[in-house]
Amino acid sequence: MINRVGTVCLFVSDQQRAKAFYTEKMGFELKTEAPLYPGAANLWISVLPKGSETEIILYLPDENWEHYKQVVGQSQAITLDITDMDTVAADLKKKGVIFSSEPDKQPWGTYATIVDSEGNKILLVEQPK
Repeated sequence: MINRVGTVCLFVSDQQRAKAFYTEKMGFELKTEAPLYPGAANLWISVLPKGSETEIILYLPDENWEHYKQVVGQSQAITLDITDMDTVAADLKKKGVIFSSEPDKQPWGTYATIVDSEGNKILLVEQPK
């Protein structure tokens, strides 16, 4: 039986800058920050929204994952569900988060697209009431 989504990888070019963006600007919690393996230069950094179970891994592509270097800064199809688009958007803008598309109300919900510290596009979605 599959119970839940455990992790989602977001490929980044600077793990510390990405960690700061997600913890300081987005308000995520840092769950794990440890070497990938003993002696590794790259870290396993996971962050998650407060109360969430699914973690976002801020993964720096290394020689084993070199083919993912080309996706850093590209849309990685990650959607964050939110409850109050107007409040969230105002708060993120105040913190300097860039919006590549402003909040847009549609029958299926309201969405906006933000750009993280690495240039990745993240979709924010508020479900219809």
